[in-house]
Amino acid sequence: MTNFTSCGDGEWCALADALLGVRGVHITAVAETSTALTIHVETDQTLTGCPDCGVVASGHGRRGIRLNDIPCFGRPVRLIWAKRLWQCRDEHCPTKVFTEQHPLAGRRAILTNRAIRWATDALERYDTPVSALAHQLGVSWRALWKGVEVEARRRIGRPERLTGIDALGVDEHVWTHTGFPGSGMVTGIIDHTRDEHGNVHARPLDLVPGRSGKAYADWLKEQGPTFTNAIKVATLDPFRGYANAIRDELPEAITVVDAFHIVRLGMAMIDDVRRRVQQDTLGHRGRKEDPLFNIRRTLQQGIESLTEKQVTRLEKKLKAGDPNHEVAIAWQCYQKLRCPVSPHREHTIS
Repeated sequence: MTNFTSCGDGEWCALADALLGVRGVHITAVAETSTALTIHVETDQTLTGCPDCGVVASGHGRRGIRLNDIPCFGRPVRLIWAKRLWQCRDEHCPTKVFTEQHPLAGRRAILTNRAIRWATDALERYDTPVSALAHQLGVSWRALWKGVEVEARRRIGRPERLTGIDALGVDEHVWTHTGFPGSGMVTGIIDHTRDEHGNVHARPLDLVPGRSGKAYADWLKEQGPTFTNAIKVATLDPFRGYANAIRDELPEAITVVDAFHIVRLGMAMIDDVRRRVQQDTLGHRGRKEDPLFNIRRTLQQGIESLTEKQVTRLEKKLKAGDPNHEVAIAWQCYQKLRCPVSPHREHTIS
């Protein structure tokens, strides 16, 4: 253990302020264990008034509070905060003893405020699971979410959060797999606005219970005309409910089906054509010895990922099972749909 009796000429440590991200916190000791880095801290508060009557309070000792902080140097960090106790000098005041308050952490908290901000940033920007963040902080899922939920609601309530958005995306998400079919679905609203370099950094804006056009339309109405009038592009999956909501609430926006779902529809088209040709030529569903059934997975891959051996096998099986070149034409269309201008090699199945 390393002890610090003072910093510099006895004043509070500026290095500790920079390390902890808040001013007026003094590091008194640092200890290293096999599982974490423990830092003992105290604040520089020497004078305060009673929160009820305002009378200057007197010191009443300290109480050690254990806080979980952001991981440092590859290890979880524990702060032991020697929290100062104060006693009101007014004998008629209902508040007898109270504890100091500091931006380091809130009342009855087990996480520092910056740990909560750090976890919320990871959820908002990088889609990191709560369980992974809880593991890094050394707390339970519920303990972390208790702090993150408050911070997330505060950020959602900021009016500037929705400024500057001109491209909006929407898609359904399975929130829970329990209950009746469809009861665990939510509608996700995503910011697809491009930055000054033309890049898209998708940012989740909200999750609305239910998968319906009404759920999306109601959310758009809540944001007001200032927000909806600024939307120039609205992307969606091939779902009529979302399309109706965009038609009604974003009439000036260009409606675009996102690339993922377009490619997915192309993949479904390949399977439909393959099954139909299978029935027309052999009169039964695909079996392991049938040529088209043998290449059902290869047909769904991108041309850039196929080896020469796979391409040769693909040509051989199509020649044997696709006499009218229907599957071959569908496969070529699918490849162009996936990548209209492919940076990889081109190949044509004859």
